Amino acid sequence: MKAISFVACFCVFAPFAFPETNGKHWAWQPLEPPTIPKVKKHTHPVDAFILHRLGPTGLNLAPEAPRRTLIRRLTFNLTGLPPTPKETETFLLDASPGAYEKLVDRLLSSPAYGEHWAQHWLDLVRYGESRGHEFDYVIPNAYEYRDYLTRALNADVPYDRFLTEHIAGDLVEEPRLHPAEGYDESVLGTGFWYLGDEVHSPVDIQGDESDRVANQIEVFSKTFLAMTVSCARCHDHKFDPITQAEYYDLQSVFAGIERAEREYDADPAVGALRAALVGERDALQDSLREAKELLDQMVERDAR
Repeated sequence: MKAISFVACFCVFAPFAFPETNGKHWAWQPLEPPTIPKVKKHTHPVDAFILHRLGPTGLNLAPEAPRRTLIRRLTFNLTGLPPTPKETETFLLDASPGAYEKLVDRLLSSPAYGEHWAQHWLDLVRYGESRGHEFDYVIPNAYEYRDYLTRALNADVPYDRFLTEHIAGDLVEEPRLHPAEGYDESVLGTGFWYLGDEVHSPVDIQGDESDRVANQIEVFSKTFLAMTVSCARCHDHKFDPITQAEYYDLQSVFAGIERAEREYDADPAVGALRAALVGERDALQDSLREAKELLDQMVERDAR
């Protein structure tokens, strides 16, 4: 695949004129509340749409699931785990009108919710704890991003904030703090840029780096834009309004991302103390440098 990609990048493509109707495709339209179909009986707007389509066929909705089935479906869906016998019995005996809503709230507040749904997001950002290829080197501290993701989902972090922390969590002016230990949570979101496979001792270093950036662009666009812009590495997209020039605009941004480990103080107090000590060290070094310059001047004067 890499050889094919390498050759394709040297092909010559004529400028592509996007169809005038391109912007009218449903995928590019802003979200708007739909009109709910008028049907006889429904308990939820989604049911109204289903009934509207089922009507002409003469079919009806499936019967309501028994409560024992309902708690199993809901628990598996939200946590990936089966309900315990005690949880099932409690739900079966709860005859209150809001029993189902209470069950949903309990499952959403469970730590298992974030652990389960984080797996889906980890697939999107191609999470792995090693580099693959020949020697499959371990990625140091990759678990920090995994745990950050689980906490973010359980904390119900707003999606726009969630994206900001991933793309530039080290630049947010007011970072989120760990609920128990108080350290910067936002910066950990950038850990996903550090993931990905690597080739050990590549022959073409610049080509290898270009492939890494291309992989970052692919993962970024698929995860955050729900579309790929990777084809524009070699030519203008034929149907999406994405040009090759825009692709390399994006590449110029990602090429500036340096993948490296950084010192990180989990405890803000330790970070503050470190900064103070570094300041004192720098001040002492300045004083020593000034003293040495003065001593050199005195030695030079005496030598005359």
